[in-house]
Amino acid sequence: MTRVSSFGQQQVMLNSMLNNQAQLFKDQKQVASGKIHETYQEFTGEVNTLLGSKNLLDRTQSYIGAAQHVKRNLDVNNLQLENIIGKAEDIRHAVLESIAQDQTFVLMDTIKEGFSSMIASLNTDIGGVHIFSGGRTDVDPIVGNDLSDLIAAASASDMFQNDGRKAIAKIGTNTNMEYSLLADEVAEDIFAAIKAIADFDNITPISGQLTPAQNTFLESQLAVFDAAIEDLRIINSSNGMRFGRADEILTEHQERENFMLNFISDIEDVNMAEAITRVNNDQIALDVSYKLTSELSRMSLLNFI
Repeated sequence: MTRVSSFGQQQVMLNSMLNNQAQLFKDQKQVASGKIHETYQEFTGEVNTLLGSKNLLDRTQSYIGAAQHVKRNLDVNNLQLENIIGKAEDIRHAVLESIAQDQTFVLMDTIKEGFSSMIASLNTDIGGVHIFSGGRTDVDPIVGNDLSDLIAAASASDMFQNDGRKAIAKIGTNTNMEYSLLADEVAEDIFAAIKAIADFDNITPISGQLTPAQNTFLESQLAVFDAAIEDLRIINSSNGMRFGRADEILTEHQERENFMLNFISDIEDVNMAEAITRVNNDQIALDVSYKLTSELSRMSLLNFI
């Protein structure tokens, strides 16, 4: 006589339903989190590789942040240096034109405007941090506001109150880059050239028709301005070279970051399309388990009599 074991059947179907529920829950968590596992322990043999890769990624991203900071500052340096060079060339051109015409035209006005613009450039700050002040980032590197302050100073060097410390950032494992400029190293020579003319004008006003003495003096200052402008260009060129190097290093770090992100993703991230497919299949299997368990619970010996 054939026996029907409803209890055994129910246990088999119940275990199958629970397994399907657990699998569905697991796959739903993967879809929700995007991760294969929730803890490092579950990665078994790959955990050391994963942790090492994440440490390298963290270092790379810190270098990226530092390199971007350096590039921003070097870019600001370039902008302000270009303005200072431009104003210095304007003054030189005004001197040359005065000599050529034996007339001052707007020489002193050009000097006054150019000098005030140079001060504004050198006192530039980013978020309250003065970029040309060295370590004294909370103070303006230039004392005074206009040409009268330069005339009152005993020497051009008295206009500067920056210290000698330059900012350095670690933008690579073995790469430290100096990225700040000091106001005095940038502008002391050009300030001295401007002061020489301003002091001369203060004693013997340069206006209208030039006297032979004024003409001779201005001619002597052209070489001084040429040397000061050339030094400014060298400083700006060096700043540009550092910018280019920082940009190269930043690109290398960004490429490494992309590689590491993909490498880590291959280990810990799920294939979303496959995970969603598994969830749908798990849901179908669970629905079938529910249906079979329900039908089995309604069965009795009367179905076989």
